Amino acid sequence: MFERLTKAFLEDRETQRQRNEFFIIHGFCESWSEEHKTESDNGLKRYSTARRWEQYQNGEIDRAKACEFAIKRMNKEIEKEIEKKLAHLEAVANAPEVDYITVNVEYKRSSVWGYNPAVEVITNSECGFFTGYASGCGYDKESAAVAEAFNKSLGIMKVLYTLKEKALEAGESDESKTACTGHDNRNCVGYGAGYSVIPYFEGGVGVSCFWSILKKAGFDTSCNYGKHENFYRLNKGVA
Repeated sequence: MFERLTKAFLEDRETQRQRNEFFIIHGFCESWSEEHKTESDNGLKRYSTARRWEQYQNGEIDRAKACEFAIKRMNKEIEKEIEKKLAHLEAVANAPEVDYITVNVEYKRSSVWGYNPAVEVITNSECGFFTGYASGCGYDKESAAVAEAFNKSLGIMKVLYTLKEKALEAGESDESKTACTGHDNRNCVGYGAGYSVIPYFEGGVGVSCFWSILKKAGFDTSCNYGKHENFYRLNKGVA
């Protein structure tokens, strides 16, 4: 399961590995504008341990050797990231199917930030509940809290990843020339699905974006609004 998503992720990490190596060796990224393409040790310092950087600064090792150590360390970081993500993809693939999702949002008063949402999400496929919380101001706090809770659920992630897998199977692309990651899931999954190969629920976009994404997977949403509490139930019908 998620063969195309896995393949896209591995290709993306290999591209990032090559970019990181270039950054270590040259001190700037290929994508930078010409005025910022000046040779430096920024990349070398970024991926060196404190000890290796000290050795390089003191002349105990030359730049070629320092780059060798930094590249090796960077590759280990990429490998650990890949291992962790592949394990996560496998866990999501093995998660039971979700038939319904309930979302309870309770607004709690803060002396500094006004009413802040505390979220509890329950699905039919997993024990217990998933929580999310948001505070501050200047953004949609409800969707930020719901996104935090949704992203903790393997079952809900399975719904989201399946949408991306089907989109890739249909020949759709997440390629973006404007997103800093090079990926944008708004066209192939929906607005609010994030900016990486592996989609996620993005906070601050409004919960209606999440209902629209889940509607593509066959979920209908009912909403009940209270003075300081909102309740949503999503039931899966026929996609």
